[in-house]
Amino acid sequence: MEDSLKVAIRDREKVIFEGEAESVTSYNKTGKFDILPRHANFISLVSERVVINQKGGGQKEITLVNGVLKVSGNEVKIFASASRQV
Repeated sequence: MEDSLKVAIRDREKVIFEGEAESVTSYNKTGKFDILPRHANFISLVSERVVINQKGGGQKEITLVNGVLKVSGNEVKIFASASRQV
């Protein structure tokens, strides 16, 4: 069984992040949510930020204006309209 997620975050110009994570946290219209390995297929509009909890510890936070998040088969893909790494 997979115990990690493949994460890819892109905007119109570049790849912002690509790598593995233990979990991903973001925000949508109803509030904060987490994506864990073996998560059900899921699509959501996201805003505010994405926090990538990296394997072995550490976090990477990316501030978003808005974007679309898609989860399928232990892969998380986020297409952001604008972003800034923190």
